[in-house]
Amino acid sequence: MPPTNFDWARGYALQALSDLDTRDLLARLNAGKCHRLHFLQMAAEKTCKAHLIVASGYRNVKKSHAYVESVLPIIARQFYSMANDKNKIAKWEMEKIKNLAREIELLSPACDDGDARGDNSEYPWLDAQGNVQIPCQYRFSGIDDGSRDINRLIKLIRAASESYAGNA
Repeated sequence: MPPTNFDWARGYALQALSDLDTRDLLARLNAGKCHRLHFLQMAAEKTCKAHLIVASGYRNVKKSHAYVESVLPIIARQFYSMANDKNKIAKWEMEKIKNLAREIELLSPACDDGDARGDNSEYPWLDAQGNVQIPCQYRFSGIDDGSRDINRLIKLIRAASESYAGNA
């Protein structure tokens, strides 16, 4: 019997949880920011793919990295409502989530904003002045991965992954 959509969604969600656990371990060990962000980006992407598989089936999910910016806010609305007595998420909070989702998506080297952004958490790149930038030495000023906002987003990603994994 071939795997079901549930099997695929569960697989992505369980791997997302593993990525989050690794990100948390790296944070406790004060590992480089690029490594912490890399595992956050991978967890967010896999959670978004699990959501899309549940919504429209595995065959409709392409092998792309460009899902976080558009799908993570949808997940946020859904899980915020479930956790807060069906109340809607505040507009200001949704804007923060959208901004963080965009920055997280751009951490993938495959998502370079039409060549406008080279910074990514995985590979060296050339900056606008022609200098090689190295992820382990780069500041990634668009994301404070210790902030209250990012920690809330990580909790949301974890809750969604647990739900898609069948752990909720």
